[in-house]
Amino acid sequence: MPNRYLIVGVTAAAALLLYVDRVCISILADPIRADLGLAPREKEVVLSAFFLTYALFQIPVGALADRFGPRLVLTASIVAWSAVTALTGLAWSFGSLLSFRLLLGLSEAGAYPAAAVLVERWARPGERGRFNAIVIFGGRVGGAFAPALTTALGRALVGAGVAGAAAGESGVNWRGVFVLYGACGLGVALLFWAVVRDRPPAGPGPGPPPAPVPPVSFRQVLRLVGGNRGMWHFGALQFCVNVSWVLLVTLLPSYLRDAGVEIGPRATIQTGVLLAGCAGMLVGGFLTDAVRRRLGPRWGRSAPLSAAAAVCALACAAASTSPGLRVVVAALAVTSLCVDMALPSVWAYAQDVAGSNAGAAVGFGNMLANLGAAASPLLLGAASRAGGWEGAFALCALCYAAAALLGLFLDASRPLGGAVASPPAAAAP
Repeated sequence: MPNRYLIVGVTAAAALLLYVDRVCISILADPIRADLGLAPREKEVVLSAFFLTYALFQIPVGALADRFGPRLVLTASIVAWSAVTALTGLAWSFGSLLSFRLLLGLSEAGAYPAAAVLVERWARPGERGRFNAIVIFGGRVGGAFAPALTTALGRALVGAGVAGAAAGESGVNWRGVFVLYGACGLGVALLFWAVVRDRPPAGPGPGPPPAPVPPVSFRQVLRLVGGNRGMWHFGALQFCVNVSWVLLVTLLPSYLRDAGVEIGPRATIQTGVLLAGCAGMLVGGFLTDAVRRRLGPRWGRSAPLSAAAAVCALACAAASTSPGLRVVVAALAVTSLCVDMALPSVWAYAQDVAGSNAGAAVGFGNMLANLGAAASPLLLGAASRAGGWEGAFALCALCYAAAALLGLFLDASRPLGGAVASPPAAAAP
């Protein structure tokens, strides 16, 4: 039987793949646009499409993870999104590319809710922050290295045909990249199924072995999670954060292109900005657990969220004043650092208040977060056309300020009405 550190490590590896497959299109968007003849607006719609279906299926798949177990749900998700990633390499038009991105969002929707269920079952309440941080850190590492890795692979695979087509006018073999990433995903799915178990074994530990959770209907889940004011504050906060943060994984290469940066350095800069988030993630996990021990659950989850969003608002406000490329990149790196520093608090809040319904609670927050992400390329693209990139950064600052205010209303000491509190996880060897 695997121990809980191996469980969280393998789940982090799945999250790494999740973000590589999701983020790689940001650096490939311009080559794809050139080869398929897409208009700028069509590119923005494609970048937005993933987040729409990803948002809408968060609660249903999160509820499935609560009921049928995260091992089955997450393994099936990895297989599905890997197949769709490979199919993206066969896209021949705007319509086909849009369809594949919608399917990718649907198939990835179960990943983080199922991972949250695993952490809720295997981690003690006082260590959920750092366990969450490790899992999300895996995703952020994948997202950070996806641009540079994807650029290198796209150039290395030039001349290797996929479905009868090699690199087109763009000179980048984006088709081969998608197919290769999809094949790698099937290996990760096999590893996850072989290693992960739904629950710790019964045995000596700090508490009794966890009891089975009685199944609940989808309607009950909606009533439990969606009928709670605190969960709406929780979801609205994530909506506001994602409108701004998603710029880093969608439109940042476009900003860098407009600033005169070539595609190779674009990937390097985007990787550097996202790596700042990786550092914040590890700090944030320990921070939220430490603040919780000192100030209790109310401010242990709320204070890190509000403080991080406030710093992001100030950084984006500075970027909106046309300070030059270096300062803008530094400001965006600060937002990456602070957003990821707050993310362990986000998951820990949902796990604290929802107990055995953590999958549905994280799914609810992720749904609203990714509706914000779906709106982000469209809103920020329109803002940049109307007021330049300064206008887009000003909109980001306003959204982060709203998130800082919403964070003050979160109270992790109040469980959801009807939630089944989970006992501490039993110690595993």
